[in-house]
Formats: sequence, C-alpha cells, structure tokens
Amino acid sequence: MPAGIRKRRNPLAHAVAMASAPAIAMSTPHTFAQDSSGAMLEEVVVTASRRSESVQDIPINISAVTGEKINELRLFGINEISRYVPGLQVIDRGPRDEVPDILVRGLNTTGLGPGFSSNTVATYFGDIPVAFDVKPVDLERVEVLIGPQGTLYGQGTMGGAIRYLPQRADSEEFSLDVRGVISQSGEADDFLNDAGFTVNLPIIKGQLALRANVDRLDDPGFIDYSFVVRESGASDPEPDFDNPDEVEANLRNAEDVNFEETLSIRVNLRWTPNDWLDASLWYLNQDTESGGRQISHELAFGTSFYESGLRYLEPNDYENELISVDVKADLGFAEAVFVYGETDFDELGQRDQTDLLLNFEYGYEAFPQFSSFTREVVEQETDTLEIRLVSQHDGPISWVAGYFQNELEAFNESREFTPGFDQFAVENFGGVQLRPDSLEYISRGFNSEKETAFYGEISYRMLDERLEFTVGYRAYEFEVDNTSGFGLPLFETVFLGEPQDSINIDLGTNVGDDDGDLIKLNASFDIDEDNMIYATYSEGYRNGGVNAVPACTDEQINSGTQQLCALPDEVFVDPDQIDNYELGYKGYLLEGAMSIQAALFYIDWTDLQVGTVTDFGSLPITGNGSAAESKGLEFQGSWALTSKLQATLTYAYTNAELVEDAPGLVGNFTALSGARLPGHAEHQGTFNIFYSTSLGEMDLDINYGFVYSSDVLNVTGGGDDPLVDSDGNPGDFGGEAIPSYDVHHFSATLSKDSWTLQAFVDNLLDEEYVTGTRTTRRFLQDERTGPGNNIGGFTLRSYGNFVGAPRTIGLRATYGF
Repeated sequence: MPAGIRKRRNPLAHAVAMASAPAIAMSTPHTFAQDSSGAMLEEVVVTASRRSESVQDIPINISAVTGEKINELRLFGINEISRYVPGLQVIDRGPRDEVPDILVRGLNTTGLGPGFSSNTVATYFGDIPVAFDVKPVDLERVEVLIGPQGTLYGQGTMGGAIRYLPQRADSEEFSLDVRGVISQSGEADDFLNDAGFTVNLPIIKGQLALRANVDRLDDPGFIDYSFVVRESGASDPEPDFDNPDEVEANLRNAEDVNFEETLSIRVNLRWTPNDWLDASLWYLNQDTESGGRQISHELAFGTSFYESGLRYLEPNDYENELISVDVKADLGFAEAVFVYGETDFDELGQRDQTDLLLNFEYGYEAFPQFSSFTREVVEQETDTLEIRLVSQHDGPISWVAGYFQNELEAFNESREFTPGFDQFAVENFGGVQLRPDSLEYISRGFNSEKETAFYGEISYRMLDERLEFTVGYRAYEFEVDNTSGFGLPLFETVFLGEPQDSINIDLGTNVGDDDGDLIKLNASFDIDEDNMIYATYSEGYRNGGVNAVPACTDEQINSGTQQLCALPDEVFVDPDQIDNYELGYKGYLLEGAMSIQAALFYIDWTDLQVGTVTDFGSLPITGNGSAAESKGLEFQGSWALTSKLQATLTYAYTNAELVEDAPGLVGNFTALSGARLPGHAEHQGTFNIFYSTSLGEMDLDINYGFVYSSDVLNVTGGGDDPLVDSDGNPGDFGGEAIPSYDVHHFSATLSKDSWTLQAFVDNLLDEEYVTGTRTTRRFLQDERTGPGNNIGGFTLRSYGNFVGAPRTIGLRATYGF
C-alpha cells in the first residue's frame, strides 16, 4: 500500500466524504456522488499533510473550502471564509485594513481596532507565506489548519495556517471563463461591480501552459464622512450645529467613503516536460485603493449607524506583489519540492490624528480651529526559500522533512501635521517663527528580520494500519535588527528657532535574537472504515524580537521632561509559546448520510506577548507577561436528508482567559486572573440548507443560511473591568461586550451547460451589527450614552464602532468557453 494512504473507504463512505467545513463543501448536483438512498455529498481531497488525501482521513483539525463554494456563497475574502471555519475569527474593519485581523481559538490579548496585533496565524499563497487578504479567485480550495503547525510548515504557526491553493495551468485544453457580480447595499449610492476572466492557454500540448486571471472590484462603500473640515487649520471642526450657514462654511460631507477599488492579476506558467517534473512560475499583483474606515461614531458624536464623525478623509492605498517559483520532482522514494518567492508591499495612507493630540492636552485644545492628520508610508520586501522532501515509498513508515528561510526588510515613516497651529503658537505661546509645512511629529524606522528552521514529521502505522503514531520536530532561529527614531520638527522650529524645513531624527538601533525547538505528538485509531479518533499534543511559538522604539539614554531618563524612548526592560520581546492538547473524531452516521467532525482542545499559553506602552511618551510597544488558557469545542456536520436536500452546521465554543495577573496589559492597569480575553466569541456557528432541483433543462440550487456570533470583548475583561491600578485600586478602561448578532443570507442559482446566474440577498434581515471598536468607552463622558469627552470645547471622537454591511441585493453570472 502506498505511503500516506491509510486505507480505502467503502463506496458509501467515498460518496459522503466531505471537507471538514461541510457547510461550504457541497458541490452542484451534477458533481455529487450518490448512495442507495439518494443522499448526495462530495469527497474533497486536500494536501494539508503534504500528501493528497481525503480530508476525512487526516487526523488533524482541518477545514477545506472549495473554489466552487467560494463562488456560490460569495466569500470575497478571509472575513467571509472564516465564518464557516470553527475556531477561526476575523475582526472585519473594512477594506482600509490592509492586513486581516485573524484570531484562532481565542489567542489574543490585544484590544480591537487600529494597532491590533495577533500574529498567531500564517497565511500561504501556494507555498509562499504572505501577509494580506488574498482575493479568493480561481482557487482549487482554501485549507485552514487549526492549532500549531510548526512541525509541518516552514513559517512558525502558533495558532494555525491558512492555505490558498490556486488552480494551475493545464497544458491539455484551452478554456476561457468570464464572471461578474453586480449588487447594491441599502446605504450605498452606487452599484458594486466585480468582473473578471480566467484564460488557460496550452503552449506546448502536454508540456507547457499559461493560466492568467484578471479581476476588478469596484465597491462603492456605505459609510458617510459628514464632518470633514473644508480647510485645515482655518475651518472650525465643531461649529454651531444650530447654524446651517456656519456648518456649511466649515464642514463638508463625503459619501460612501469606505469604498474599495482592487485590481487583481495572477499568472501561472507551468512546465511539465515529463511524468516526474512539475515546475511553475507565479506572478501575483493585488492593488487596492480604499477611501476610509468602515466606522460609526453614533455614541461618541451622535451620528447615524452608518456615518462617521472624523474630520479628515482617511484613504489608504496598498499594493502586494509576489513572484515565485516552485519545482516538484518525483525521486521515487520521495517527492522533492523547491520553493522560492519574493513579495513586495507598498502602502500610502492618511489618518485623522486630531483626537489623539487633543487627549494629550499639550495646548492644542487652546487653538479653536485645531485639527490634525497623519500620513504614513510603508515599504516591505520579503524573500522566502523552502526545500522539502515527502516520502513516497511503501511500508508502515512515512515522513516529511524540510528547511525554511524567510528574510524581511521594511521601511516605515509617519508624518503628523497640525495646520495653523504654528501661527497660533507664535501669537499665543511665545513662538519665535512659523513652520510652513506644519510638520509636528515624524517617526522613521528600518527593520530587518530573518527566520530559519529545520522541521519534519515521521509516522508509523501498525495493527493493519488502523493505528498510527506521528512525531514532529522543529528547530528554529530568529533574529531582528531595528533602527528607528522620532522627531518634533514644529516644536524645534517654532520654539527653538531651528530652520523652518529642518527635520532632526535621533535614530537608535535595537538588536535581538532567539532560538528554540518544538515537538508534536499525534496518535490516531480507525474504529472502522468510516470512523476515526485521534489525539494530539503540539507546541507553538511566536517569534520574539525588539520594539521599534529607541532605547532611553541616561540623559533622557534623568531629564525630567517628556521623552520618546524605551526603558531597558521595554526594548526586548521574548517569544511566547503554547501547549495545545486536542482530542478529535471524524466519521459517518446514518449509514453514511451524515458526516461529522468534532474536536475538544485545551491550550496552555505562557510568556504572553501583550500590547502595552512605554513609560516615556506612552508609545505603543509589545511586552511579555502572564499566562492564559483556552479550551473549547469545534464541531462540523453535514446531513444529506434526501437526494435534493442537504443541511450543514458548524459550531465552536471557545473559553479563553487569563490564569495569572497581567501587569500593564490594559493601558497601565493590571488585568486580573480569570479575565476573559478579547476578540473572540464564546459561541460561533453557521447553518445552511441547500435544495437542488431541475427546471426543464436547467438546474436550480437554492440556499438559505445564517451566521451567528455571541458577544465579543473589545479589551481583556470587557465591561466587567477586572482591572486594578498600581496601588491595587479598581480600574476602569471602558471595556465592553460587543453585542451578539446573526446575519442571514439567501440565494437562488440557475445553471445550464457553461453558464450560471445567481440572484442573492446578503444580510437578509438588514441587521445593524458591530464587528469591533476603535479604542474604548473611556473616551466617552458617559460610557452608556456618550458623547465623547470634552477637551477645551472639542468633542473627542476617539471611540467608534466598526460596522458590518447592510442588506445587499445582487446578481452573479459566470460563463465558460
């Protein structure tokens, strides 16, 4: 029996083998297998174990979303895909969020909103790790592995791995597929348009082929910025709202600001000169322009639910580019894989910075026309190399071994502007000259990281291959070199008399490294041909390093004035680690008409990397401290009631909390043991029912379903505020439980031969729901009723709610040539 094939399931089991996310692994009726009772389900083969196997035969927690279901359920990104993967949660902050906020099994201590940092899940396009929301177009499937995967994958994956598996070029047949979506939400003034095509072109039949995708998304958005200042530093950001003329003279309205315009291009050149070599060259470019945050200031500033109170537009343009090559060679005893890739990321953004500076109360509030904005530039280059061997020989032993190397070079710069404040400072605060460019603050950083690892697994099968043991190991090294600094140009020019265009940045360098190893132990047992149980112990880690804040000098520490620096114990960040324990079951009931997967897990998390701030300047940094645990249940099931009717269900229960006090975890407060961790719902689930029939020569597929999430805490402990200050007194950081929600959808799809036409309604009941918060309610005068804190006559709008999309109605069409 070939290595990696544990057994051959009976025909009925093959008919009902499903992806572990059965709610979205169904296929259209003409591709179903059918048992004697007429029930129809689909087998899905995955490569998560580095071998092609039915997902039901792999003794790990894995969900697979087929490319067909991505299209049918309109899963435009990882936010939508995550809803069908128990244990995975994404905080949806809209298209301005260039890096998805991905959580797994509650492993998070960071408050939600800008500055969020989890970094516990690795995302792959093919075999290359990437850090962006890949548009799921022309994919074979998306595979999500829950739990540590560091002994099987190159990049450290403390919480799990998400794999986007693209369709590869086919050298046998020419094909051309076109697709398009048009829709409109209840709050948008225009239509969403999403159009694209895929062409597959054989160049040398049987040996060389080219496959290309081009897609253009134009999403008009649905959030209005109704309080944008007309002229920075001259317009009153908070005029007399009872005087329409005064409002019109100072403010303007911008509609549908959270728009997204994304152009995606992907090309694959594939060479298969013989039956043992398969080489691919890949190019991917994803260029996005977004207009602003998907945020509401209903509580802080009295806006409507889909309206923002920010004073500046907040565009963010970012581009991701990938060039890679992968070569697979059949060596007989093993498959050899070589992968090399280069990724580039460029970002240019603008933010409203007014509230942050007002809250410092450094005198900005004395200027009646005060407002501020920040512009950021980010550039990153990453090189990835991986070499892997996967055994193919016969016998009870199988193995995987690999080497992984990842190098990153990054540059970032942030410039903060306070228009008009220099003139006000000269007239009122004793300033000696103006600063024409209004540049108040600048930060600049250069970051270099390198990670290397040797990893592998070995498995042994016994007892007629019903029992299998697997041992995995990873040895890793990580090093980081960060040079960064800050400057205060406006202060130096206006008050110290520096040249009017001077920029003085005192750069400092922090260097750090760490190394370590991980193990994995797994045992699985086949109860019979259709049912399996397994147990896993696996370790996961997250790289340590250094903070991008210059270390304080003795002179700065003893100056007695405001400084921007890190104390010695704030510079270095240690790695944190989890011990993951899991029991799982995969099997079939009701004579194969029902597919079930379930897992119980317990996680012990130590040396938590937590978001905190420096003593000097309150600059955001990462620190270590405390311990936490997460435990829960993940369930996925599918039931073919008849040959035409199928129901699917996913459910996850996650209980993640501190088990030790965590000093400085929430602002300057200590979070007490027992506090629930933020960002992850305790209860998540989806339900879908699919009905398939025929209308003459056409197939009709009807789908109704809903997504449910219980409440989510925006900071550790949420509204219970299990916090104390340095003296042990109760603290209040304005935490809350973001309310639960259930969002429903409906679609009807007609298909015939090479075309499909689908009518759909998303958020069927038009529910207004919140997905996350920006800062917390500590910035409100009353935490229940608002409005924002009043500082010198200005109403702070620091607190806001990220909101989900309103009801959306549309059509989707595809045609293949």
